[in-house]
Amino acid sequence: MQSKLKERLDVFSDAIIAILITIMVLELPITLHSGVVDYTRLFQSIGIYAVSFCFIANLWYQHAVIFNEADTVPNAIIILDLVWLFTLSLIPTFTRMMTSETTNINVMLYAGLCLIISAIFRRITKTVLHAKYTEKSDMRQLYNVIYGSGYLDSGVMYIVLIILGYFWPKVVLVLLIIIPIRSFISHAHEHEELNELEKMDTTEKRDFLALPLSEQRRFRQLLQHYFTQARRQHGDQAGQQQAWAEFANTAKTEFHVSDQTLGKWMKHSQPRDRQQHH
Repeated sequence: MQSKLKERLDVFSDAIIAILITIMVLELPITLHSGVVDYTRLFQSIGIYAVSFCFIANLWYQHAVIFNEADTVPNAIIILDLVWLFTLSLIPTFTRMMTSETTNINVMLYAGLCLIISAIFRRITKTVLHAKYTEKSDMRQLYNVIYGSGYLDSGVMYIVLIILGYFWPKVVLVLLIIIPIRSFISHAHEHEELNELEKMDTTEKRDFLALPLSEQRRFRQLLQHYFTQARRQHGDQAGQQQAWAEFANTAKTEFHVSDQTLGKWMKHSQPRDRQQHH
């Protein structure tokens, strides 16, 4: 029963989001002057539509991730999700306000609505994660997947944008489109890292997550560099072994881990060619 309810709520949310995006496209203003389209106005409206599209698309991705983690959907989550969808459904109206006249007040109201929507969604995220996880390291990893590593508190961020919107509304519009794109790229990368962590056993995962965030990021940079070098040496076993040796020596020196620990961290992440050689 609970699994079916979760599935239906997820499908309902997806349907609402798809409808909202469709409404925003249909409401793009097309102004004619003597039978000629005002392309300047049209492209400005498309730019504002892009702000709302990126904001909603980013929330859709985050919503999909967090509902994938939810085992059940108690009444608290159902109510929060419906309230979240209600506030999200106001986005087309506020988008139309900005396309009609991009004033500082309209931009501030739009940023304020984003603040409310983000605050409700953060509450949903917290409710789901605290119901499923007890380890802070697991929660932190999921927060990174949902919001991206090194994310700023969305509440503080939108409050700053509301203030800036009073003085520089067009600058805030640019920031409103940059923020969700940057967040999406960041948490998409973190999602790949989570998939690798899920392949580790409990002890391996705990050892890796015990590292400070700065060291985790540094390890991922080294890992990505190693993958790049290994792919360039495709078919060259000696070249791949050299790339591995350079990576292993650097990792062991910087993180003070043994060959055994490094091997456990890497056994699920090595390129296919290297796995075949082992």
